Amino acid sequence: MKPLRKPISIIAALALTITLGACANSSDAMFKKIAATCEAHEGGSAIDNVAVTGDFGTLPSAKFETPLTSEKIETKVLSEGNGPAFTGDQFVELEFMAINGATGETLQSTKFDGTDFGSQVIASGQYPDFCHALSGVKQGSRIAVLFPAAFAHKSEGNEASGLGKDDSVVYVIDVRKVYLPYAIGEAQAQPSGFPAVVRAENGTPGITQLTSPAPADFKLATLIKGAGETVAQGDNITVHYSGFVWGGDKFDSSWDRGAPAQFQLSEGQLIAGFIKALDGQTVGSQVIAVIPPSEGYGDQEQGSIPANSTLIFVIDILGTNKPAK
Repeated sequence: MKPLRKPISIIAALALTITLGACANSSDAMFKKIAATCEAHEGGSAIDNVAVTGDFGTLPSAKFETPLTSEKIETKVLSEGNGPAFTGDQFVELEFMAINGATGETLQSTKFDGTDFGSQVIASGQYPDFCHALSGVKQGSRIAVLFPAAFAHKSEGNEASGLGKDDSVVYVIDVRKVYLPYAIGEAQAQPSGFPAVVRAENGTPGITQLTSPAPADFKLATLIKGAGETVAQGDNITVHYSGFVWGGDKFDSSWDRGAPAQFQLSEGQLIAGFIKALDGQTVGSQVIAVIPPSEGYGDQEQGSIPANSTLIFVIDILGTNKPAK
């Protein structure tokens, strides 16, 4: 299984360790069940002095008197979207512009046209603390954020980008999309004939293997039923998953890598059984699929997966993007 695109790390970019170069719907109820893991963003008098022109989804222009700084991270919502709010430890898609708060010079910017946006998990405990800066901001919002030097680059500056040790950084950010952190919905009865699934507090699944022989046919069960959009072949999907060999070990897990995976749900991108497991499911759901060799990797050895293996996948469906028509 290969990802659709290599995500751009916005944390790395906005930490300045770089080389310079939606609608509300019934799924919102799922997001309201998520406990916040980061303190909500705060405003302040300094960020109120930043004037930004341009609508969400267009290249912004920011003006302010320099030098600009504060004693804390300050966030101002310039225009509020109507999508779900970011609350921490979630995968997000963002457009961003970084500006030197001491000189007003632009340090880096995406194009704000959907072609080079950043995408990654914004987590509690990361530095810089974008989790706090974004917490409570809704999908579809444009915000301005001020990071004083101590919070932007530990008051060390960045010679390559022209940042002095006392220079703050101002960001203009469009929150394009906020994804679920894990499956959220109505728990379903654990089915017989499948390994039992247990979840850690952060959603990471584990299984209790069965000692019985692997079934000959494809098997699928819904463990959590989400209330989001229906997934269809051709969609670009965002999922967390763990894969196991029947009666054996875990061979792959997006959870272990610390970020969900993005795929196109189509032949040539994924094994047949993975497509079969997700087609027709809803965002927010968790499913378990038992995939025979004929719908997996067949008689071909794949890394730590022996030939003719029956596979078990536990998959959390975090979001879907429909292909452009």
